Amino acid sequence: MPSEFAHHAALSLFGVRVLVESNSESAVIAAQGRISSGKQVNIPNDDQESVHIVINSYAVNEPRGFCSGSVNAISLCLNFGQVTVRADTVSGRGICEFPNGCDFGDSFAEAIDTVVLFLVAHAGRIPIHASAFMIGDTAIVLAGPGGAGKSTLALAAAQAGLAVLSEDTVFVQFQPKLRLWSRMEAIHVFERDAPAGASGAKRYRSGRWKRILPVTAPQNCADRAVLCVLTPGNGLSLTPMAPDDAVMALTANPEPGYEFYGTRSVEAVRMLAGDGAWKLRLSKSPREAIDLICRTILPGKSS
Repeated sequence: MPSEFAHHAALSLFGVRVLVESNSESAVIAAQGRISSGKQVNIPNDDQESVHIVINSYAVNEPRGFCSGSVNAISLCLNFGQVTVRADTVSGRGICEFPNGCDFGDSFAEAIDTVVLFLVAHAGRIPIHASAFMIGDTAIVLAGPGGAGKSTLALAAAQAGLAVLSEDTVFVQFQPKLRLWSRMEAIHVFERDAPAGASGAKRYRSGRWKRILPVTAPQNCADRAVLCVLTPGNGLSLTPMAPDDAVMALTANPEPGYEFYGTRSVEAVRMLAGDGAWKLRLSKSPREAIDLICRTILPGKSS
């Protein structure tokens, strides 16, 4: 069916086709910058999962529909300043609306991120609250609740010369095989955990201010994984953990934003756990934890 909009882009995020159309060329260009660093990505075949995003610029005096500000397992409707987004997972379609003259700054970027990631997750890229770093071709996935130490461990891995896959969320694809995805851009840590003399901007995330630290060797995907579940305790330890225990620890009480995927979250964690997982208790030194993981899980492969 012909589109009513003149401007289009065919992109890809986490292997999912993202079709964008708009009545604003500038909006398409800005969306490209958020979805795939402004680069067009070739679509390998017509059987690939796909989502569809419509970006609509309207005159400020045009009446708009009411947005309730809600998210559930099948839809969302949210406001980001003057920008409104809606999405429906059944159709795989999202709509982003903004008034003429609105800039394409942080609010627009956050709106595009939200609607695209929501639809892509429901297209089979299940988000797990975890950081991850690489030992060879294997992702060491460090999963746990907010404040457990995921970002500081990612920073310690980067400082140890290891490629970082994620500092907060990994997206798990388990059909037709396991693959982990992330859009790694920076590491966000509390000021107390930042390196001495670190400069750069701060960002307000989940009710807390964090320092933004650049990553010099980011990784975007991995086909092998080992799961470590971060648990509270005193003193550093790394011990084997049964897959069922890992699944229970990470899915019994999902945090806000991770609660919409039900049995798919369980399946994603079970795929990560494979034949077994690890329970990681931290000391005051994140670098000690990284060294212990490298010595214990995949010795000889971290160099």
